Amino acid sequence: MNASKTPRDIKRESDRGSLWRKWDLHLHAPGTKLANSYGNPDESTWKRFIEILHASDVHAFGITDYFSFDCYHNTLQWYKNIYPDFTKLLIPNLELRLTETVSIDGKNVNTHILIDPKAATRNKLDKLLNDLETHISVDGKKLRCCELSAQNFKAATVSIWDVKTSLNDCFSAEEYIIVTAAGSDGLRGAAKTQRSKSISDELDRSSNAFFGKAKNTEFFLGASRYDDGSPSDPKPVYDGSDAHSFQDLDRLTGDEPHFQSTWIKANLSFRGLRQTLFEPRDRVFIGDRPPVLIRLEREATQFIDRLEITPVSGYSGHNGQWFQSVDIPFNPELTAVIGNKGSGKSAIADIVALLGNTRQAKHFSFLVDSPNNRKFKRKGFADNFLGRLVWKSGFDFERPLNADTDETQPESVKYLPQNYFESLTNEIEVKDLRREIEDVVFSHVDISDKMDANSFHDLQERMTSISRQEASQIKAKLRELHINIVDLESRSQPEFKAKIQADIEVLRKQVSTLEASKPPEESAPPTQSAEQEAATAKVASQTQLLDELAQREESAAVLLTRSKKELQDSVELRDSVNALKTRFDSEKYSFKAKYANLGFDIDRMLNLTINLQEVEDMIVELKKRISYLENDGAVDFGSKTDFSTIVSIPDLRAAKQHINNGIAAMRAALSAPHQRYQRYLQDIREINQQIADIEGQRESPKLGTIAELEARIFWIENDLPKELRKAHEERKTLCLSLFESKRKIKTFYEALKSKVESRLDAMSSVDFVVSIDASFVQSSEFSENFFNHLNQNVSGPFRGVADGTRNFQNRQSFVDWNDFDSIFVFIENIVRDMDIWKNSRQVKDVKKFYDFLYSLEYFEAGYELRLGGKSLNQLSPGEKGLLLLVFYLQLDMDNSPLVIDQPEDNLDNDSIFMVLARCIREAKKARQVILVTHNPNLAVGADAEQIVYVRLDKMNDYKFSYECGAIENPRTNDHIVKVLEGSRPAFIQRRLKYQIT
Repeated sequence: MNASKTPRDIKRESDRGSLWRKWDLHLHAPGTKLANSYGNPDESTWKRFIEILHASDVHAFGITDYFSFDCYHNTLQWYKNIYPDFTKLLIPNLELRLTETVSIDGKNVNTHILIDPKAATRNKLDKLLNDLETHISVDGKKLRCCELSAQNFKAATVSIWDVKTSLNDCFSAEEYIIVTAAGSDGLRGAAKTQRSKSISDELDRSSNAFFGKAKNTEFFLGASRYDDGSPSDPKPVYDGSDAHSFQDLDRLTGDEPHFQSTWIKANLSFRGLRQTLFEPRDRVFIGDRPPVLIRLEREATQFIDRLEITPVSGYSGHNGQWFQSVDIPFNPELTAVIGNKGSGKSAIADIVALLGNTRQAKHFSFLVDSPNNRKFKRKGFADNFLGRLVWKSGFDFERPLNADTDETQPESVKYLPQNYFESLTNEIEVKDLRREIEDVVFSHVDISDKMDANSFHDLQERMTSISRQEASQIKAKLRELHINIVDLESRSQPEFKAKIQADIEVLRKQVSTLEASKPPEESAPPTQSAEQEAATAKVASQTQLLDELAQREESAAVLLTRSKKELQDSVELRDSVNALKTRFDSEKYSFKAKYANLGFDIDRMLNLTINLQEVEDMIVELKKRISYLENDGAVDFGSKTDFSTIVSIPDLRAAKQHINNGIAAMRAALSAPHQRYQRYLQDIREINQQIADIEGQRESPKLGTIAELEARIFWIENDLPKELRKAHEERKTLCLSLFESKRKIKTFYEALKSKVESRLDAMSSVDFVVSIDASFVQSSEFSENFFNHLNQNVSGPFRGVADGTRNFQNRQSFVDWNDFDSIFVFIENIVRDMDIWKNSRQVKDVKKFYDFLYSLEYFEAGYELRLGGKSLNQLSPGEKGLLLLVFYLQLDMDNSPLVIDQPEDNLDNDSIFMVLARCIREAKKARQVILVTHNPNLAVGADAEQIVYVRLDKMNDYKFSYECGAIENPRTNDHIVKVLEGSRPAFIQRRLKYQIT
């Protein structure tokens, strides 16, 4: 036994399944039949040889001899004598020179036969040598390998066909491996003629593997290396030291020129070696160290070493035995946890995720206690057990199994629970999924393109801030425009015009009534005394002055109204300019802070000159004018008052009252006929003024007059359609500008996805084309927000919840959200078909409804996964799950351990075998993967390095037990076959991997 390892260490190493170890399958021992440079194979030579092998970090040796197994027998015996409990694997390697030649110089090809040590009894090995004839004959009889003398070994050859016949007579196909030389004394590059190429191809077909160098690997993994065009199976290439001396044994380190180490990922057994025949690309590595071992060393904090579960001190077992001294070591690549239904598979996944502080605890299926799912987390169960996760770095974390995860602490394990994808695909537009996709895309962005952003959201804000500001300004203009459009549309309705016409008729009737109310015409009375004449003239002149004052009051009122409007506009202009200056100064300060690193003189670059003196002067002047017009001078009117100097409205009104009082007094002094005549004139004047006030002036009609109402009718009939058309065109222009602003944001998304696309392309095939598009995607609240603006209990195209929703969804199905014309037609058709002004009760607020529809806030740029050109919404639940799994496995750049619980649910076997297994193979190259599964297409198709078979014996007080091992481990094989079942392609592959004859 290796003194550096305890029995527990050895047990854990075995339980971890297939591990990367150095193997040297071509090593000659002292006394080898040809080119023996070890010296005399005496005791000291053998002891030195065995000690070098034992001290080496090579775990398996192919002990080689020419046409003989003597070196293997002797090495095995000496090893047992010196290290009785040795753990190294010794494999007999029979090196043969073949009769077949492929090179121009006629040099023979060497091939090797590796025999399973468990089958390599002396009798079987002797029988093989006794059965196998060479080309050398003595006295007309061919010498067998066991009959060769020392001088024969250099010349002897055997036919590959005789080799295969003799092997099959002595061993089963699973008990040997034919390994042919690919470089020197081999096939690669030696065949030049048609004949030699044909022989080379036949030798290739007859071989299971090849001895060569790293440069030979890709050729023998190829599917088109045969000259006749027939497909070739991928086969492994091993390098070997080909040591013939103690000096050659320096090659075991892998540091000697041209002799790199061969690493094999397998159980330390011949069955483990045979796994390389089924997984030649992933189970053999020639070079310094396999990438996973480098990562294991440098990223030890990202690998789980083992999981321990123990009961708390004092637990009596009253609620079941459950987890007693569980200590599961994990393989650094792919661990598959298998077991029958209810065997505790998901328990392992949940517990690892809990101890890894997952963010998916809400999706646990074992560590849960809810009213409708009373599982292990309920009181008296999980609280009686402790879980401990030990990392490769030596760090460990422990917590009770009833504890909650701490979201203030980082997530050290990525968990994809059994029902996680179902929750995402049930409502495919949820923000969580979009955020996950964006985070994965961001992880693929080159550091130089991240602009110091820490997340996709930060980078998006930086790269699209201008577009978003632009969109905000456009929306503000659109909202203002809709005030005008709603007003114009409401005025364009027939009812509006009809109401105005009705108002005109009412006013005309008032005019008719006033006309009819005029008193009968009355003649002026005969001339009387001079005093009466003078009084009458005085009344007439004062009446004329009264009319002049009324006209001046009206003019003053117009001037006051205009002055107040100009004052308001002037103040708004001044305040807006000052606000602009404030914003400018703020933005300038922001620029200084944001772009200080560029070294520009922002003050010199940005300079805003403002001169508000003219505006301030006008404001002062207008305030004076308004004050002048509104000032009440409290004038004391008398005979000497100069009425031509009165200008303020209060003073004009007081003057009118003064004149009216004077006229009344003067009329009282007139004779009765003159009083009647003056009353007649007053009535006519007042009625005519009323009629004039109702009819209005054509040039500048007052609001509410017949002239103004008729002008409105003229405007409705002639100008309104043009203004409304112009407003609608302006709205479309603004809407298009909004779309273009959004398209700039979509361009940002498109620019980031190139590396993601290349990774997805690598996983795509003819039957499985997966892609990611930067598209405009509807908000999941679109329908809800749309119907919030409507009353669905009144007539219209969207009446009724069920019918209205169906109609709306049907309309959406025809929209191309990446095409403005398609979107705008969708909006306009809704507005047209609703006939909003006719069915005004269906829309709660027309302006708000327009703001919602034309602002385009219900779709945004985002990433959309596609399978065969179909979006997620068009896929079946199984296809959605598969697509999302591929996305996570292939694109997630996080290198923390990935735990997946039964991803194969709802997926068909062909998809699993062809796609998902391939994705898991790729994922385990970059991170540790723990997979809970009951499907062989994943456990075996993905070539799991470790199988953890779990059981939960409910009849035996809920005792949990487990066994760990590699696929090639016979006992693990038995568990796999009993538990797992799958499609025929998977079964065929499993049959080979299980080594079932």
